[in-house]
Amino acid sequence: MHKIYGHKNILELFNKIINSGKIANAYLFVGESGLGKEYMAKYFAMMVNCVKSPKPCFSCHSCVQFVSGNHPDIFFIEPDGSSIKVDTLRNTVISNAYIKPYNSYKKIFIIKEAEKMTEQSQNSILKTLEEPPLHVLFILTASKMDGLLPTIVSRCETIRFNRESDDVIEDYLVNEKNVNASEAKKISSVACGNYGKADLLTDEKYSIIRNEVWDVLESLLKSDRALRLDRFRFFDENREMIDDVIDIMLSYVRDIMVLNFSDERSVINKDMIDKLKAISNDLTGPKLNNIINEIEDLIFNLKSNVNYQMAIEKFLLSI
Repeated sequence: MHKIYGHKNILELFNKIINSGKIANAYLFVGESGLGKEYMAKYFAMMVNCVKSPKPCFSCHSCVQFVSGNHPDIFFIEPDGSSIKVDTLRNTVISNAYIKPYNSYKKIFIIKEAEKMTEQSQNSILKTLEEPPLHVLFILTASKMDGLLPTIVSRCETIRFNRESDDVIEDYLVNEKNVNASEAKKISSVACGNYGKADLLTDEKYSIIRNEVWDVLESLLKSDRALRLDRFRFFDENREMIDDVIDIMLSYVRDIMVLNFSDERSVINKDMIDKLKAISNDLTGPKLNNIINEIEDLIFNLKSNVNYQMAIEKFLLSI
């Protein structure tokens, strides 16, 4: 956790908060998945309890305990399956919040993917958020605010996370993932400023899926309607990665649209540029809009718990 890539404005804000001594009771880190919110929540927690300067020092007792994963005053709460249940918060937060820190300035509760707290869970910690002991600090991370009660949001200082520049992602890939400079440049273009996406793109399995998604999309656009259902097998085999599959497919369609109406400098999937060009001339603006609408309908149907096979087959026939 020694080197931070990007997050310049957020680091400046952290230092301002620490130096002023005016630490709020609760912070909400908001931004799309993959932007490093959890990482920065841990970094801020280290800064708060660090007893040396500059913070975090990585050498004081608190920092060493945290890095080793044995800090007695910092707690992590994350989803169990698809939600954070009320019993989890009662057993971790409510049972510990009113006990003074063992040997730290603050007792810190980091709630990951806080939008997945059930309504009952959020209500269970509302009183603690409203009137917390002076020694308690909450750090919530969320990819969106939609699932959070307004009363929870209003009790937190919100810090927004945005995508980084390609240069920052390149630097991260070269130094942390040992990716060569040329490959890092290609990956950073596709990652669009998202660390999590960059990590995925260095994974061999994900790279294979990207190529397979292209093959599926190309065949769907070229094959007879009656043969499209044959592609269900691909979606069935990759059911666990369906969000990634859809995201990749949307990025390809978006790039084809860019090639039709702009120029290749704005293309995201630069490593696929020749394939994208080859098919772009066969797709008009209205056709591309229809494809995007069908993909968005698929996303909606899957989130609405429509039968998986029915949702995929409808998409295959409609595209």
